[in-house]
Amino acid sequence: MPLGAALKNTARNPLASSGALDAARIKILIKKGFASFTKIIPSDIDDEFLGFFSLLTSYCILAKSTDPRKGPKHLLPIMPRADLSAQYNKFIEPKLRKQFLDKRIPLIDVVVKVSGNAQLASEAFTWNVGTITKISDDWLGKENNLATGKLETEGFINNIQGFDRKSKKVRPKKDLLKLMDKAIRHGQIGSPNDKTEPVLDSSKEAAIFEFHELDPVFGPNLGAALGAYEEKAIAYDKEFE
Repeated sequence: MPLGAALKNTARNPLASSGALDAARIKILIKKGFASFTKIIPSDIDDEFLGFFSLLTSYCILAKSTDPRKGPKHLLPIMPRADLSAQYNKFIEPKLRKQFLDKRIPLIDVVVKVSGNAQLASEAFTWNVGTITKISDDWLGKENNLATGKLETEGFINNIQGFDRKSKKVRPKKDLLKLMDKAIRHGQIGSPNDKTEPVLDSSKEAAIFEFHELDPVFGPNLGAALGAYEEKAIAYDKEFE
């Protein structure tokens, strides 16, 4: 499903459950929120762009609300099944190259600005630390992150961009939210990695998402509910093809 699609028309959207506890806290970003970043071409700030940043920024805004027993998986009713760093690399970075060409505007600065929270960079996702699953991926601060079950939003965003704001060094692009969840919990966030799916009847690629907390459906209504989900997904594919 194209980025941004599921954030539209939520009052009439069967994929946007009225029972999703954190749905109202999704930060829906609009074009004027990026006005101070003058090198971003206005036409590039489309639904795909706004959808990605709305999801990314919302996770960061809610980071401090993480229940360590559950991890960040349940922070939002829309969960990326595709690695956020891979999504950034494929769908977003080409639209930001002029803005970031001189490396003076790190991605974390953009997220902090559009979030409206000047303290966002120092806030953190948390997990209860128990059995750690060994993972081969390495990153700056990995040992401390896993030992404490804590991931600051700045480190998370720096690794998505592949640029460390403080040292001004290029880093390998990684989705640390995915990797932390893989090591400490079930590894559902960001899996299956960089996989995309084609928009219906189109060659356009789209990221994959999972929807949580859909309204409960019982017995005879199940077929109609599943049909409504499918019809909405098809409608979005047609809109964005």
